[in-house]
Amino acid sequence: MSASTTVLQRTRVVARDIGHGFRWTVFWFVLIILVAFAVIGVLVVAYRDPGSVDSVWENSQYATRYFPLSLGIMLTGIYLPVAVASGLTRRTFGYAAMIVVVGISGVMALMEAVGYLVEYWAFQLAGDAPTYTTPHLFDHGYQFWVVIPEVWIVVAGNVACGWLIGSAYYRFGWFGPTLALPLLLIPLLAVEALMAVGWAGAALDAMGLGRPPTWLAITSSLVVLAVTLAGIQRFVRTTDIRPQKA
Repeated sequence: MSASTTVLQRTRVVARDIGHGFRWTVFWFVLIILVAFAVIGVLVVAYRDPGSVDSVWENSQYATRYFPLSLGIMLTGIYLPVAVASGLTRRTFGYAAMIVVVGISGVMALMEAVGYLVEYWAFQLAGDAPTYTTPHLFDHGYQFWVVIPEVWIVVAGNVACGWLIGSAYYRFGWFGPTLALPLLLIPLLAVEALMAVGWAGAALDAMGLGRPPTWLAITSSLVVLAVTLAGIQRFVRTTDIRPQKA
């Protein structure tokens, strides 16, 4: 068995174990968000101004960005010591964590796409179409082939940034990373600005700055995301395990 095959197998096992550790957290988050917005949607439809067609589900985009960001923060602190104690290398853990970042983002993208699609159908039954208050790459909720990559990339930028923040705090303690927090947020802000959707798109519109072409927004965001993940993986490979306090 080659060394590359061994690394791949171990990476898959670590990624599976981390995903197993997060599974109930992600499950309950998805369930709570779906139920909460379903209830809110029913109430809004029942009591809204007949002339208002603003999307309700659109507001879920912030929950599906920042909750996964918190999961990213926990990656190194919780799972790196376990991986090393189990005889795995930091490099293997880094590769596995990259897979987890992409996987969590994919789950959020799928949930968002389903929510937009269901909301679109609900509005269609009432003879309306939902309107969105912030910019998106898609125009209608049924365009899941656009919704999924938009949400996937933006959420991945948030989870990757969370992983960077958590890794910095784990390695250097609280003081230095707290001072450097604006710098640690740069990858997240870069992806948000390049994609120009949600709050970032609204901010750019307010400043009179147009969104780049879709192909450029996606390509450049993926480059930033890939560089960020590769950089964190290298950073984690040189991180010592901190002794546990009694």
